Amino acid sequence: MAGRTGPCMRLHVLTHTFPPSTHANAKRPFYVVRHALAQGWEVEVFTSSLALPDNAAETLHHPRLRIHRVDDPVLRWQQRARKHPALFRAVVLACSAVMFPDACAGWVRRVLRRLEQHGPADRTLAMVLPASMLLAGRHPPAVDRRWVFDYQEPVSPQQWRVKRRSPLQRAWRRRLENLERTTLHMVGRVVFTACSNLEAYVQMGLVPRARTAHVPYFYDAEVFDALPPPAVHPEFGIVYFGTFDWRGARSPETFLRGLARFLQLHPEARGCTRFRVHGPWLPQHDALLESLKLREVFEQGRLLDYEGYLEEVRRSPILLLVVAPAHDLFMPSKIVDYFGARRPILALVPPGSEMADVLARAGYGDSCCHPNDVQGVAQILERFWARFRAGALGPVASQTQFWSSTTQLPIYWRHVVAAPELPAG
Repeated sequence: MAGRTGPCMRLHVLTHTFPPSTHANAKRPFYVVRHALAQGWEVEVFTSSLALPDNAAETLHHPRLRIHRVDDPVLRWQQRARKHPALFRAVVLACSAVMFPDACAGWVRRVLRRLEQHGPADRTLAMVLPASMLLAGRHPPAVDRRWVFDYQEPVSPQQWRVKRRSPLQRAWRRRLENLERTTLHMVGRVVFTACSNLEAYVQMGLVPRARTAHVPYFYDAEVFDALPPPAVHPEFGIVYFGTFDWRGARSPETFLRGLARFLQLHPEARGCTRFRVHGPWLPQHDALLESLKLREVFEQGRLLDYEGYLEEVRRSPILLLVVAPAHDLFMPSKIVDYFGARRPILALVPPGSEMADVLARAGYGDSCCHPNDVQGVAQILERFWARFRAGALGPVASQTQFWSSTTQLPIYWRHVVAAPELPAG
């Protein structure tokens, strides 16, 4: 079975996000699907319309590819609420509080019914999150050794470490853990993007170690390696992609206080300094901008599709990364796109964490500081400012080939193809 790669081989991919969705978790299944098509497989993707830009056309076209956008009323309501951040947050929190395992449960059940109609595939790849994907272990079609689960983020380990606000979700933690253990003991392979997450799952007995694999996030070598680096940007710009928390280590507070301190020390930098955010920005953060006198340097970036996001990463002068200590079991997907762009990175990351080690291995250790270290942020910005004034704030001579699709995709694909032949223990 492992050696067969002819066009008769069929792959089903279950992912709640897929390009042109702007969701960060859409990239990994996109790369895998593209590789499967190149290997001669027939691919059917079962996904949703979550985070799709208005009137967006499908990004990937191929004669052996079919993309099914499975509708679900809960996800549809969330999509409609996205244009109103406060309403969107309220809808997401309300649905997540009362649905087991999460707000995607109805969508997953609809996908599983569609799979019944399509018949079995040679391999089925299920992307986690959402946690509801684990429902496949208790609903037809039956999960077996031909299934591969890809964990982009933790489920049960994270719920025991960071308790949910919903009393129902807290009461359901043991039920969720049992569901996860049952499902993962049925599948052929469980792939993790973070080693720390893999170890947490093995230690909790959720999956046999023999069926696990670590394949980190990887950047798209076709995009980053094939094009020359962009010209030096005229702004001293720091760019963030994604969502900040309201408070805590993944809020923008430490960075903003460090930026304010830097501008106090270097007032000459204020005229060309910009902090741009491509993602939601909460009203509470506006109050922080006002109090720190940073309103004129802040810019709310536009909503980016998949290609626009990659291009913006390539041309951003400085890329901001924030990793909270509570999130040490998963790898932010943007980190490898930052590696692919080889731009300077300002990383607020817990010392001694897996992501701190990843950044150091890639050559970015000198631009990391603790997520609460305001002075550290200011000092790193000062070093970047000196390089900017010298015209040297260009591509970084980093060691990032390990995290490229050229290196990791063949490894990933071998795990998918060999899943049924793995040891049963």
